[in-house]
Amino acid sequence: MRVLTALLLILLATENTAGQSNSSSVYRFLEISPTAGVSALGGSHVGYLHGDFSLMHLNPAYLGSVKDMAVSGSYINFLGEVNIGFSSFRLEEEKWGTLSFGVRYVSYGEFDFLDTEGNNYGSFRASDLALSGAYSRRLLEHVTAGAELSLIHSTYADVRSSGISMAAGILYRNVEQDFSAGLSIRNAGSQISNYGQSREPLPLNFSAGISKKPESFPFLITLTFNEVNDWNRALYSDESDPSFFENVMRHTIIGGEVDLDGSVTLRLGYDHYLHEMTRSSENFDLAGMAFGVGINIGDLTFDISRNSYSDLGGLTRLSLKTKL
Repeated sequence: MRVLTALLLILLATENTAGQSNSSSVYRFLEISPTAGVSALGGSHVGYLHGDFSLMHLNPAYLGSVKDMAVSGSYINFLGEVNIGFSSFRLEEEKWGTLSFGVRYVSYGEFDFLDTEGNNYGSFRASDLALSGAYSRRLLEHVTAGAELSLIHSTYADVRSSGISMAAGILYRNVEQDFSAGLSIRNAGSQISNYGQSREPLPLNFSAGISKKPESFPFLITLTFNEVNDWNRALYSDESDPSFFENVMRHTIIGGEVDLDGSVTLRLGYDHYLHEMTRSSENFDLAGMAFGVGINIGDLTFDISRNSYSDLGGLTRLSLKTKL
């Protein structure tokens, strides 16, 4: 029972979970939103006006957003013994570009090792790990581009797999006009060693997004079209193929944030695909909704977010970021 629970948690850990969809790929933990701030906006935005190095896994071009050395860390305490952590470190920007390094780690805890008849053969642990390095460079006054390389390793009892993935992105950011737009492709790679005899694909994701704060409007609106390379996002619960409009919505993540006084930021977001997968009834349901708050104290930024999974509960994230 604990193993089944853990598998469910692993699937729910990603906003783009394959739990009820027809897609299948390995290393799904790579699609977990890396910070509480972007999670509160609904998920993995790639054209976020205020994106920085802590979002390097979503769009490596975010590295060009600040000029100082900085470090960030995020933590998710799941149900049971599942723990998820992210950490990123950014070097100072130089004329030749900017370097950043990141770690993504998931520990699923300890489980009983049972055979098909229920005999206990001890216990085992399961974990995922990705080590990443990224580089970005300013191409034009408002345009940066970046690339990332990740080494991946997963261990489930005596079953192991390693892989390599690459990401690339471009970002246009005009702070004076409160506008940004970005494109990214991530998780392009392959397994080096397989879990079994056959090689499985990585969760390739091509995304495009924009952010804009309309004049005399208090909210910055952020919109992302996620995983557009896999257009037909059918669910097992669908009685027929989704319409064009339904597919558009299932690829859409939308969020908004308002800066209250320069030190407090309120955020709200919605992921329609997550809503469709986790809603528990046809009535109004908060599944797919997210909210959070960010607090700035000097060079320290603290973010907290809460994402709703309907009757399955919610997921809370904590993030810290500071200049060095």
